[in-house]
Amino acid sequence: MDFITSCLPPAPARVLDAGCGDGLLADTLRADGYAVTAIDVDPVWARPGIRIADICGFRDGEAYDAVVFSLSLHHVDDLGCALNAAGALLRPSGRLVVDEFAHEAADAAIADRYFGAAGSLPRWREKHRSLHTGTAMLEAVARRFAITSLTRVPYLHRYLEDESLREVESVLGLRLVAERRQESS
Repeated sequence: MDFITSCLPPAPARVLDAGCGDGLLADTLRADGYAVTAIDVDPVWARPGIRIADICGFRDGEAYDAVVFSLSLHHVDDLGCALNAAGALLRPSGRLVVDEFAHEAADAAIADRYFGAAGSLPRWREKHRSLHTGTAMLEAVARRFAITSLTRVPYLHRYLEDESLREVESVLGLRLVAERRQESS
């Protein structure tokens, strides 16, 4: 969460948490004074503070200072639609903040560790086949936004909650900050 909060404008900025899942990030940001709207397409997450909505069809009365995709962009059906919607929901000076993983960057050692068995890379690839790749997400963002910061970081240790993986994993994490492109006159 430190990455995300370090990229946001100061509270009480308006933040859209797109694909919020259980809402933990949204709850934490609210506690820090942010005005957060949290949306997710999966009705299993419905509760006070989380609206069930797809970003592609989501509209709100006021623009956002930031739109955050935290481990959710790889799941959207249509990258272009989701990112176009994010851009339309941002203020002209707004930020897109993405904390994702590039599953295609996994090597055999990571796949084997993840599944707990040797020879698991084909299984890893099959498990993640339906998700957008880090490359696809990065290219889709770059077509629509001006990327101001891009970092590749360890990821799997966070997902598996195993700090011993931090130094040995292939770099799967993808963190970026982008701004709406300035429209030419």
